[in-house]
Amino acid sequence: MVLPGHLAGGYLATLALLSLTHPALSHGQIEALLIVGTLAGDLPDIDLLRLSYEEKRGKLKVESHRNYFTHTPIFWLISSLIVVGLGYVFGSELTKYIGLIILTSTWCHLIFDSIEDGVMWLWPFSEKRFDMLNHTYQGIDGGPHTFSYYWHFITREYTKLYTCYVEILVTIAAIWVLMK
Repeated sequence: MVLPGHLAGGYLATLALLSLTHPALSHGQIEALLIVGTLAGDLPDIDLLRLSYEEKRGKLKVESHRNYFTHTPIFWLISSLIVVGLGYVFGSELTKYIGLIILTSTWCHLIFDSIEDGVMWLWPFSEKRFDMLNHTYQGIDGGPHTFSYYWHFITREYTKLYTCYVEILVTIAAIWVLMK
């Protein structure tokens, strides 16, 4: 999945969490949490920066950005628990919810990536990537990372994947919910 779907998924996951828990926060704080959750929906892809840096230096160590620890559930579980813990230490309900939203949105990202690309759900015990459709295509990693390369990927490759259609549906659902 690419940026729009991950952002939409983060927004919907955050909205679902807030709707289920009804936090005692101000309207402004809820709006801030929706922004944090939307952005956190793409947070696991922060590893693309490292991949790009390594590629430019000619020292690429992995075949896919999904092989970095930032694309593992345990990393986001521990990170979010630290934030939630800080919320308890400082008595901040908002901080606790930021931690919960980071967990919810990043795991939504990882679930979407598990459709066809695969995620290392058992890391650090195993580096095997699990995907639902057992697809052999592993995305655009290892390419030149230019605009034309991404354009080629989106227009010729991505539209053939089930993930593309899931992303379209999730994005439409997020826009529909946002417009209500």
